[in-house]
Amino acid sequence: MTSDSHPPTRGESLPFTGPKRTVATVTAMRIEPLTFPAPGGGALVSSNARGGTAGTTVRSGRPGVPGRPSPAAAPAAGLSLLDSLAARTADLSCLADVLIDCVQGGASVGWVKAPTKEQATAWWSAFLADPDHRTWVGRDDAGRIVATASLALTSKANGAHRAEVVKLLVHRQARGNKFAPGLMATIERFAKAERLSLLTLDTETGSLAESLYRRWGWSEVGAIPGFAKVAGGALVSTTIFYKQLGAR
Repeated sequence: MTSDSHPPTRGESLPFTGPKRTVATVTAMRIEPLTFPAPGGGALVSSNARGGTAGTTVRSGRPGVPGRPSPAAAPAAGLSLLDSLAARTADLSCLADVLIDCVQGGASVGWVKAPTKEQATAWWSAFLADPDHRTWVGRDDAGRIVATASLALTSKANGAHRAEVVKLLVHRQARGNKFAPGLMATIERFAKAERLSLLTLDTETGSLAESLYRRWGWSEVGAIPGFAKVAGGALVSTTIFYKQLGAR
C-alpha cells in the first residue's frame, strides 16, 4: 500500500525553519535544480540500484526495453547513489526510523503494527537491493534521512511503460517542509526521462494523503473496501490513483 502514505497523516507538524534549499531533480542526462522552501542544507538523494555513470548506457532489466542512458545514474551536487551496497549503516537506520514513525502515526504501508528497528532495517536492505526499485530521500540539516519515496518498475514486457509510486513516507517531525511534493515532483521528472507514460499508486481512503494526491493532479480510479488491515484488526479501504505523463 502506497503512502506518505501519509504526508502529514495525524498529529501536528513540527516545522523546521531555515533558508530556501535547492533540491536536485532528474532529467534525461543532467540534474536540474528545483527550489522550494525547506530546511537549509538538506537534499533529495536519488537511489539507483542498477548503477551506471553519466553517459553510460545501462540495461533497464525489463523485457522488451533496450538499454538506454540512465538519468539517475550520475551523482551531482545534492544527488548521489544510494543502493544496497553503497547505503551507509546510518542511512538504513534513518530509513528504518522513518518507516517506524509513519506506522506508529497511523500509516499501514504494509504493516499492521510498527516493526522493530531490526525488522525495519532488514526490510529496507532487501527493498533497496531490488533492481526494479528507485528510491529518493530527503535529509534534514544534520544529514539525517527524514523523508523517502520510491518508484517500483515492472518486469512485465507489456507494462514497461508504467510504474507504481510506493512508500512515500515523511517523518512526523519533518512534515510541513515540502518534502512530499518535492519527492513526487522528482519521481515524475525521473519517470518522464525514462519514457514512462503512466504512474499508479494507492493510499488509505479518507486520509490526508488522498486529498493531497488529488491536489497534485492525480486521477482517482475508485476505492476498494476492506483492502488493508490496520492496528486493532479493522479493515480499511484504499483509493487507487493514476497519472498519465504523456504518450510513449
